[in-house]
Amino acid sequence: MLRKFWFRVYLAASWFDGRLFRAIRKRALEGATGRKCRGLFIDPTVRITGVDNLMLGTNVSLHYWSYFGAEGGLSIGNDVAIGHFANILTTSHKFTDPIRPIKEQPLIFQPVTIGDNVWIGSNVTILAGVEIGPRTVIAAGAVVRHSFPEGRVVIGGVPARILKAL
Repeated sequence: MLRKFWFRVYLAASWFDGRLFRAIRKRALEGATGRKCRGLFIDPTVRITGVDNLMLGTNVSLHYWSYFGAEGGLSIGNDVAIGHFANILTTSHKFTDPIRPIKEQPLIFQPVTIGDNVWIGSNVTILAGVEIGPRTVIAAGAVVRHSFPEGRVVIGGVPARILKAL
């Protein structure tokens, strides 16, 4: 019950910008997740759902107009920068019954894990069930639909693939 209260405070504070409201959003997100969020930068235009299943490391920055659907579990490591208009999804639809409309099909919940020291560029989409290893750079506009758990790579493209080892 208290976590829902803090999440509502977070949503209310998202209507405003400035130092005071950044502090309120940070404190509200800490209350909603039940975890400290040291060094967090979160823009007021960021949208988060499923905040109960969100784990944030230290020094995380979530930039403008990004969406994080954490219903299936979302873990973001330390020193992670996520660019503008990024989308991280932890749910998808099954398509088991071809007669039923897609919106009536059951949902699949799969966690997304992002390692430490990861840079996610603008307009990146990360789909459910993906693991991103440490020291990974994801190029702008990439669609990540499978895991890169080893890390230390630059990935990009649609679908994302390894462009360069670091």
